[in-house]
Amino acid sequence: FDLSDQEINIETDFNGKEVIIFGLTDPSFDTILVIKGPKKNVKLSMKERIFGFWLETKKIIYQDIPSILFIASSAPIDQILNEDVIIKKGLLFEKLILNVITKRNFINQSQVDNWDANLIRMQKNKGLYHKYELKIVDEKLFQTRIFFPSSTIPGLYNVSIFQVDNKKIINEKNKSIIIKKTGIGDKIYQFAQKQPASYGILSILFAVISGLAAATAFRRL
Repeated sequence: FDLSDQEINIETDFNGKEVIIFGLTDPSFDTILVIKGPKKNVKLSMKERIFGFWLETKKIIYQDIPSILFIASSAPIDQILNEDVIIKKGLLFEKLILNVITKRNFINQSQVDNWDANLIRMQKNKGLYHKYELKIVDEKLFQTRIFFPSSTIPGLYNVSIFQVDNKKIINEKNKSIIIKKTGIGDKIYQFAQKQPASYGILSILFAVISGLAAATAFRRL
């Protein structure tokens, strides 16, 4: 299989990017396409009103989950693979969470299930978890159009193609897409990563100066 783009540059006017993935297929087998982005921690929290104040009372930190998870398949994955393989490979949104280590300040498992569902819904709403159509052409070729949203983070994105026969993965091929910041955006990003303290101070100073300038302008109106 191959990709229309193996490198995506994020510039200041980046509004997302569509990538076409295509390759050979065999009508005897099912085909699964999975794209996973760099891993990151995601925090969900709940605030409750206590003595008139809104306080964070519950939270979960999902550790090392894919920042992006795109899936496409020639048939429903849960019908062509056994659950243990799906969990091991992280091939469904709901099953992916089962492999994730979490830090939380409450124990009730029924509540955790609701939080897991909220996480998946949130990622889907942001366009970060999405199921795409895998088009089969003349029983010889497959094609999928994938869209990386503007909120895509820089890093290495793994693209995997699986061929499935009799509920077993018989072939796997992997490639990658590199997404990186360029221009002034990249310089600011690198500065923030390498010198976070200085970046924070400059951000505060910029906010103060902007506020003073705005206040002065309004007084003159």
